[in-house]
Amino acid sequence: MVTKLKNIKYSIFAKIVAIILAWLCLINIWIIVVDLSDEENLRIDSYYASSSFMREYSKVIYETIELYIELDSEENADTGIVEKLDRYNYLKNKLSLYINYVYYIKDINTGEVVATNIKTEDPVKLIRKQKSMVHCIGGEELEGMYWSTFGAMERLKGTNYEMYTAVIEPMKEGDVFYENYVRFKKSKEHINFTVAVFILLVIVTVTAISYLIYAAGNKKGIEGIVLKWWDRYFDIHTLIVSIIAIQSLLHMVDNFYDIFIEEFIILSLDFFIGLTYLLSLVRQLKAKSIKKNLFIYKAYYKLLAFARLLFEGKIFRPWVIVLLGAYCGVNSIILTLLYLAIIHNDGKVTLFTLIPFIVFNGIALYIATKSLRDLPQIMEAAKQMAGGNLDYKLDIENMSVTFSSFAENIQSIQMGLKKAVEDAIKGERMKTDLITNVSHDLKTPLTSIINYVDLLKKESIENKKAKEYIEVLDEKSARLKVLIEDLIEASKASSGNLPVNIEKLDMCELVMQAIGEYREKFEGRGLDVRLKYTEKNIFVQADGKHMWRIIENLLSNILKYSMKNSRVYINLARNEAYGILTFKNISELPLEIPVDQLTERFVRGDISRTTEGSGLGLSIAQSLTNIQKGNFHIEIDGDLFKATVEIPLWS
Repeated sequence: MVTKLKNIKYSIFAKIVAIILAWLCLINIWIIVVDLSDEENLRIDSYYASSSFMREYSKVIYETIELYIELDSEENADTGIVEKLDRYNYLKNKLSLYINYVYYIKDINTGEVVATNIKTEDPVKLIRKQKSMVHCIGGEELEGMYWSTFGAMERLKGTNYEMYTAVIEPMKEGDVFYENYVRFKKSKEHINFTVAVFILLVIVTVTAISYLIYAAGNKKGIEGIVLKWWDRYFDIHTLIVSIIAIQSLLHMVDNFYDIFIEEFIILSLDFFIGLTYLLSLVRQLKAKSIKKNLFIYKAYYKLLAFARLLFEGKIFRPWVIVLLGAYCGVNSIILTLLYLAIIHNDGKVTLFTLIPFIVFNGIALYIATKSLRDLPQIMEAAKQMAGGNLDYKLDIENMSVTFSSFAENIQSIQMGLKKAVEDAIKGERMKTDLITNVSHDLKTPLTSIINYVDLLKKESIENKKAKEYIEVLDEKSARLKVLIEDLIEASKASSGNLPVNIEKLDMCELVMQAIGEYREKFEGRGLDVRLKYTEKNIFVQADGKHMWRIIENLLSNILKYSMKNSRVYINLARNEAYGILTFKNISELPLEIPVDQLTERFVRGDISRTTEGSGLGLSIAQSLTNIQKGNFHIEIDGDLFKATVEIPLWS
C-alpha cells in the first residue's frame, strides 16, 4: 500500500485525471459564483429585508392610504367621477384579500379611528409587536421599518392622520405575503445547498492541484526533478502568461454575468495556461533552477563569455571580426546612399545603389554559407570523439580557410587521445601479464616448498628449535600460496578473462550460509553480527562462485580489521534494478587513507601491516562485482567502514 502511494506521483493517468477534475470543478465554481453574485437572498437573512417584501408592503400601504385618506369614504367617492368609485371598490376588495396585513388609521385632531382591520381591543399593541411595524404621524414622525415604505408614507405629509401598519406573524396561508415568504425559504435552502457544493468543489480543486504540485517534475526511473522544454526561459514564460492573464481578466470583468461558450473557452484556456505556468514554477523551485533558466541571466553570461573570448582572441581568427566589421560598414554606407536617393526621388541613383547592395550581400552570403558548410563535419568529429570513436576520419583537405585551423586542432587532439589510450591499454596489459606470469612462475617452486614442509612435518625430529622453524615455514608458505592465488584471480578479474555463468541466485540464502561458516571466527574476536533484510527472498542474476568469493572477501576483511567486541551490521535490500548488500563495521585502527585507494591492489587500511592480508581482497571483490554488471562502493566515516555491493535483480 505504501509503495502504491509512493509511486502515484509517477502515474500519468492520475495526473490526467487530476487536471480534468480541477478543470471541471473550476468551471462549475465560476457558474456558482456568477449565480450567487446575482442572488439577493445570499446577502439577507430575513424575509422582511427582501426586495419582494418591501415592494409588496410599500404597495399595499400606498393603496391603504389612497383608499381611506385620499378617496376618504364611499360617499365622497360617489360625489366624484365614476372612475373614482370604481377605484374605491377595487381597492376595498383587494385589501380584503390580505390575510396577514393589518392597519390602523386615526385622525389625530378628532381622535376618531378612520380605518382598521384589527378586531382586538388594543390594535396598536398588537402591531408594535411585529417585526414589520411601521408608524407614521402626518408623514413626519416615524419608527419601525419606515425606510422600507418611505415612498408610500410620503403621501401622509401635510395631513392630520396617524397610521400603524404591519404584517402579522406567524403568517397564515392565503395571500401574496405568505406565498413570497414560502418562496424565500425555499430559495434560502437552495442557496445553502449551492454553497455546500461550492465548498466541496473548492476542496476537490485544491486537492487535485496540490497533488499535481506534489507530482510535478517526478518521472519514473529518473532520479531528481525533470524539467520540460518550456521551463528554459522562465522570465519570457512569465511575461507571456501575464499578458494573457491581463487580457482575460479585462474580458471576464466586462462579461462577468455572461455564461456563453466563448466565456467557457476563455476560462478553460486560462486554466490550462495558468496550471502549466504554476507547475513550471514548482518544478524549477524543486530543482532550484529558476535563476539558471532566466533568459536575461543566460543572455548576460553568453555575452560576457563572448566578450572574454573576443578580448582573449579565441574566436576562430581575429581577422573574422575585422571582416564582420568591414561588412557592416560597407552595408551602412550603401544603405545611407540608398536612403538619400529614395527621399530625393532620384530613380537612377536608387537603381545604381540597389544593384551593388544586392550583389555585395549575395557574395557575402555565398562565402558565409560555404564556410559554415564545414562546421557540421567538425561538430560530428567532436561528437564521435566524445563517444569514444577515435578512428573517425575528418577530411581537412577541402576545408574552408575559416575553419581549417580549427579542424587541424581537432585532428591533433584525436591523434593524441588515440595514442594515449593505446599506451594506457598496452601498459595495463603488460602489467596484468607480468603479474599473471610471475604468479604462475612462483606457484611451481612454492608447491615444492609446501610439499617438502609437509614431508619434514612427518619426520621424527627431536630438535625443538627445528620444529618451530618448520611451523614458521608451513605458516608462511601457506600465506604465500593464498597471496599468489589472489594475484592470479585479481589479474583475471581485472582483465575480464574470468568466465561468468549467470544464474538465478538467492542473495539472502547465500549471505546466511557465509555468516554461518564464519560464525565461530567472529565469536572468537567477540564480533556480534547483526543481519537485517527487508524481504527474505531477493533473487539476483549472478555467478554463484563469484558472489561467494565477494561475500567471503568482505567477511574476511571484517574479521581481520574490525575492532574486537564490536558489532557488525549486514543489510540486505532491493531497489527497482538491484539487489543491495551492505557491510558495516568499526575499524580497530584509524582509517587514514583515501576511499578510492582502498580498492587498489596491495593497499590496506592497516598501513602498519600489523594484521595478515594481501591487500587484494577489496580489489578482487570490486572486479568480480563489475564483471557481473554490478556496482561496488566503499564509504568511510571516521572509523566506520561501509562496503556496498549492488547486483542486478533476476528478471
